[in-house]
Amino acid sequence: MDLKWEYDELFESFVEDYNSYKNNNMSDRESLARTFGEYETVLNEGEMEKAVIHVLYGELLLRQSKVLVTAKRRTKEDLLSINLNKLKMEVTDDQFKDILVRRDEVLQELDMKKLDYCPEVRWYYFEITDKVKEYFLSQNLEALSQVEIVNNILERFKRDCMNTLSENITIKTTLLEMLLLNDIPLSENIRILKSELENFDFNEVGEQLSEDEKLDLSIRIKEVLSKL
Repeated sequence: MDLKWEYDELFESFVEDYNSYKNNNMSDRESLARTFGEYETVLNEGEMEKAVIHVLYGELLLRQSKVLVTAKRRTKEDLLSINLNKLKMEVTDDQFKDILVRRDEVLQELDMKKLDYCPEVRWYYFEITDKVKEYFLSQNLEALSQVEIVNNILERFKRDCMNTLSENITIKTTLLEMLLLNDIPLSENIRILKSELENFDFNEVGEQLSEDEKLDLSIRIKEVLSKL
């Protein structure tokens, strides 16, 4: 097989697998972690494979709203460990230039990302908020009852609600916000959701949320409860 095709194929294959995980309703962070795990053995096949995977991992890492502090450190070390002399022997001149440019962009942009200090793999606060809103608006709001809408949302995000406390409370806060925003009559079944918001203790989420995110969520919860 032609070397250039192998080079392009590896990029395409990694992205395809990453998107496959995302299409299975996984967060960007989990999708990237799972994809990288599948390609760990490929790293040892050559300097081209090593360079492509580390560069692409870094590029996809930058798409996240925050970067785990240990992932940032490891990614920079991996990118700087690429043996450029070996790489130049395994790729074309254009591919070599492409890798260098992309590697340097990742190294530079990593230093500008917000850092995450919580090792738990999860949806980030604003990402899961947007996902819930997006899925809510995909529902047939005119045809479905409030009970059906709530059940659909909670079923879609069931796995995430069970994953971490921050995801659980953010999902349910956003759900109630969207019900109120769209003037959907509320029935008795939301009392459990209301109770969860009333009894939520921010101390229990630890570093899953930043202080700014905790403040933002606190304001949102108070606003929702004031309208219920």
